[in-house]
Amino acid sequence: MKKHILFLCTFMLISSVISCKSRANTLPKESLLIKEILNELNKVRSNPKKYAEEVLSPRIKYFEDKLYKAPGTIPIITNEGAAAVKECINVLNKTSPMGTLSLEKGLSLAAQMLADDQAKTGNIGHIGSDGSTPDKRIGLYGKWSITIGENCAYGPKTAEEIIAQLLIDDGVPDRGHRINILNEKFKKVGIGFNDKEKAPYEAVSVMDFAGDYISK
Repeated sequence: MKKHILFLCTFMLISSVISCKSRANTLPKESLLIKEILNELNKVRSNPKKYAEEVLSPRIKYFEDKLYKAPGTIPIITNEGAAAVKECINVLNKTSPMGTLSLEKGLSLAAQMLADDQAKTGNIGHIGSDGSTPDKRIGLYGKWSITIGENCAYGPKTAEEIIAQLLIDDGVPDRGHRINILNEKFKKVGIGFNDKEKAPYEAVSVMDFAGDYISK
């Protein structure tokens, strides 16, 4: 069976991980946020059209050309302005509901490993400070099959903002983060988060996806 690997990261105004030289031994303390991120992912997948209407459509009115100025937030200079949001809404309106994701411990440990590493080093991207790749980290905590992928988001600290920005994928030509979130082949996910130390852009979120996964 052919295996597929998709790795993507996005910069969201503000970013995260510890050293990949040693395995993470515990799941993140921010368990509530992790659950909220999982819930947000599943809200999109289970009802894309409703998510577009309730979460994304209201954002359009806060754009001034390419400047996004939502109440109570720091203004963000985007690459594409409201056009990227409208395009995402159009895609979600045409997307059929799909199965929800289940949280997998091994994938969460792999995701947290990268988040902790980047919080310690200030690095960004999918390669750990020890040279580890997503498939290596994911394989460290279990066995994956069918397909895997990874999303990294830097900046947002709330579940809705993290997922909304990954979906909109402003400035990312292939909209790879959105593709990962809406990939029907993914059934399991692990989520990591860190906003301490040198976390790039103040916070990093990592999502490791798999078609199937058996944790060690």
